[in-house]
Amino acid sequence: MKTSQRLFIGIACYVILAASVWAEENWTSLFDGKSLDGWKASESQTTWSAVDGALVPNGARSHLFYDGDVADHHFKNFELKLQFKLEGKSNSGLFFHTEFSDAGSPPKGYEVQINSSDKETRKTGSLFAVRGIYVDFVKNETWADLRLKVTGRRIQVKVNGVLLADYVEPENAPRTRKGRILSSGTFALQAHDPETHVAYRNIAVKILPDSVADGGGDGGVDDGGDTSYLFDPSADFARQIDAFGSRNVPIIDYHIHLRGGMTVEKALISQAKTGVQAGVLENAGADWPLSDNEKIRKFIETAEPHPLYIGLQVNDRDWFSAISPDLLKRLDYILADTMIMNDENGKPQKLWLEDQYKIDDANQWFDRYFAHCMTVINEPITIMANPTYLPTRVADKYDELWTEERMTLLIDAAVKNNVAFEIQAGSAFPSDKFIEIAKAKRAKFTIGRNNHFDKMIDLTNCFEKLQKHQLAEKDMLLLPTKTR
Repeated sequence: MKTSQRLFIGIACYVILAASVWAEENWTSLFDGKSLDGWKASESQTTWSAVDGALVPNGARSHLFYDGDVADHHFKNFELKLQFKLEGKSNSGLFFHTEFSDAGSPPKGYEVQINSSDKETRKTGSLFAVRGIYVDFVKNETWADLRLKVTGRRIQVKVNGVLLADYVEPENAPRTRKGRILSSGTFALQAHDPETHVAYRNIAVKILPDSVADGGGDGGVDDGGDTSYLFDPSADFARQIDAFGSRNVPIIDYHIHLRGGMTVEKALISQAKTGVQAGVLENAGADWPLSDNEKIRKFIETAEPHPLYIGLQVNDRDWFSAISPDLLKRLDYILADTMIMNDENGKPQKLWLEDQYKIDDANQWFDRYFAHCMTVINEPITIMANPTYLPTRVADKYDELWTEERMTLLIDAAVKNNVAFEIQAGSAFPSDKFIEIAKAKRAKFTIGRNNHFDKMIDLTNCFEKLQKHQLAEKDMLLLPTKTR
């Protein structure tokens, strides 16, 4: 058989296989692949067209609503699947439980972000103004698969097989737009602006009974795997996350160690179920898990294919010369704290292990410690964890040692060096006074768990600090994303 014949047969088999995937039992197509039949455009009537088997916008802002015969274009419980392809810096989205509106954004329902634009921080897979995904892991000019499942009060979103959102809408969910709640309605595709270049194809729906409870039905999206390691988020926790989402406050935990049973897969499921975007890291340095460049490379390769931020926690003060520059470029961030300080002879002392050192004179010790803090803040780090930390022996002297002058010096250096301060789930540091000064000086903040195991740690302390000091989107560290 000639090579050309084998190639033809191979392509034909691929086309048949691809067609069969989208013709599974109980799925009904919403798009005929050649026309806008069953679809109705808002605002600009000339923006949308059917091109090469896909729905494609090219022009002014417009939303394309499904207006066809399937279920009389009115859906409650369902699973939807489609393929999309983004080009350039494009902002699009999939609305559901919505209704036609001739102008502006659809008046009700949710939006799943399909976005590569720098103007919108929430990336593909986000539930707009509810749950944010900030890492762009979908490559442009490549067809990607999206699955959306709605059952009862539960919404699940998968992109390329990765569960990005597994959200249960709480009662009395806080919303800036009252219509952004589950009800029933149709679907709409968004062309946000003339710069949006996106294509949608293979759009199909599977209608599920209205009586199906949260997450029920016949499989599909809800395959989160073992979640016994997760704590059970209370309704209050969900409402808090929703409140931050409605104000566009990015809730990102950059301090999730891959240790104690925590894995990339568990971090992804935790992210989807809690709404807290995850950044994974491990300790790097001599006598630490990532003790050389080869181990760092393997760690990066483990996390790189996934919609997670990737960082290192550095423990040695020569880290920036010891770690390969090529590896540093592949990281999203560097986190450091001040809890390991060299003694007068240059020997590292772990300050939480009080049998390793003595403090005879608190003020003399603190002079050395403050100099150490200033050394760390002036390194090329991204996040300082546990800022203004003090060991137990001198913690009762916090106000005496951490004077406003010293706080200001540390904060000024952080602002100059673009270093954010972490508010940690299990730490009393930093103090409210420190946060007030830092916010006034326009420093950035993050939250962090600093986990030692795989169980999700309660973030109440972080949320209380964010609310008490009214930290907003502009106050939080939001790192630029790298398409994986």
